[in-house]
Amino acid sequence: MDARVLSDKVPPLLKEDNNFDIIRYYLSLAVVLAHFSELSQTPKINFTSSYTAVGGFFILSGFLVFYSFLRQPDLKAYIARRVKRIFPPYMFIVVLCAFAGVFVSDYSFKEYFTSSQLYKYLAANCCFLNFLAPDLPGVFTGNHVKVVNGSLWTMKVELMLYASVPLVYWFFKRYNKLAVLIGIYVLSLVYRIVLGYMYNNSHNEIYMIFQRQVFGQFLFFYSGVFVLFYFDYFQQYIRYIFPAALLLVITGGYNPVYTYIQPACLACVILGFAYNCRWFVWMRKYDNIAYDIYLFHFPIIQLVVSLGLVRYNYWLALAVILILTIGLSLFSWNRIEKPVLKSRHH
Repeated sequence: MDARVLSDKVPPLLKEDNNFDIIRYYLSLAVVLAHFSELSQTPKINFTSSYTAVGGFFILSGFLVFYSFLRQPDLKAYIARRVKRIFPPYMFIVVLCAFAGVFVSDYSFKEYFTSSQLYKYLAANCCFLNFLAPDLPGVFTGNHVKVVNGSLWTMKVELMLYASVPLVYWFFKRYNKLAVLIGIYVLSLVYRIVLGYMYNNSHNEIYMIFQRQVFGQFLFFYSGVFVLFYFDYFQQYIRYIFPAALLLVITGGYNPVYTYIQPACLACVILGFAYNCRWFVWMRKYDNIAYDIYLFHFPIIQLVVSLGLVRYNYWLALAVILILTIGLSLFSWNRIEKPVLKSRHH
């Protein structure tokens, strides 16, 4: 561990029991409920927006992934760890949707498998360029939204955030890390403000799309990194930091300043809860499938909506979605991801 980058006081604190598992499940469930309401055009039942939940995931990634890199700052090993964790379930759901889509498509088998749209979907999504081909031929054409898996847009952002880690580490070793972190936050904030201003003046959706992309998410990712680097001070003053940040998160809708400090406040709340609550540490004994739930739920919601189950019974539809999503997630974890993670070959 490079003492110039991370204080020797921090690693012992990070080894303490934590609640990352329950946080991941909460954030995943928030995204599921938000997408269920949006795709089924039913009243919202979530307490956390999908925007906030995705930001929470980026905060966790910044905190955990940057620490992982610091423990072994070898680029080849870092890439291998990220690829083994991210790619297997992602590729699984892309290929599964592509081939299973024929059973719910308006096209015949021959029309479906000879359609160029199918192969564009496979090529674009396997390259994490989901926006180039989000639809499959004849699939979900009667739904309010025709996108097969709208959750996948964050994956290219996640990968680009991972790619920034070695570069930012290089800056940390040569310049004052506090100045670097503040600079990243301010530049990302200015980027979001400018694009928000351009959207408000033109109402062109492209500005909102760009605002959500990688540089706009640096705010969240490096808020998690900020807490990591000053974790000893964070824990020392947690009794003051946590309630203040929580109050700001709760009252954020009434505070115009909150827009500019939301990522920092969320990071303090999420990571403060992770290390200062012992209620859910027992979950660490079990495998965590929150990432799979995030990846798999969207096409399952689309399927249930297309079958009309929501119109028949709202709560039954939601139960079916949760059961199918958890079942598919468990299958993917046990049959695909765990064997890959345990393998010494990449």
